[in-house]
Amino acid sequence: MTNSLTLLLLSQLSVATMLASPQPVANKRVPSRDQKLVAEIHSKSSQFTEDIVEIRSQNSGNLLVRFSMTSSSGSNGRYVLKAEWSSDSMFFVFSTFSSGAHSSWNFKTFVYSVALNRVFSVDELVRPVVDPNFTIVSPHNLEVQTLNPKGIDAAAVKLTIDVSRLASSK
Repeated sequence: MTNSLTLLLLSQLSVATMLASPQPVANKRVPSRDQKLVAEIHSKSSQFTEDIVEIRSQNSGNLLVRFSMTSSSGSNGRYVLKAEWSSDSMFFVFSTFSSGAHSSWNFKTFVYSVALNRVFSVDELVRPVVDPNFTIVSPHNLEVQTLNPKGIDAAAVKLTIDVSRLASSK
């Protein structure tokens, strides 16, 4: 009886782990809507997939920003789940997941600001993001589901963030 229960629990854990690990975008080019810039997502596979996001000039190919989410162990980095430019091409937003499935409830979301030529974290400036499926509402309002201040067991809180203001506060 104990062996059967152990096998059942292990099989459920395996299924839960597979379902809980979202699939990475992996090696993708995302041109800005005005076609001036391109975000390149480069995937590095070792123990798990980890990504580097580069923002480049579409015409010259010059590198503007390199944002690495890789780790030396290959299991503590992040990979991109969803990536999208704002309609005015001023911001590139991407949600991520932990390569080793650490804190699997947290989908850290980052924003690249063209004006500042920097990447910043929505999680650090606002609140941890708990759903990778953000929405960009023109021109630069970002809708995200965030951790409820009452804790992880409480319902997520939907926030609409003006990323242009958020970027300027950084």
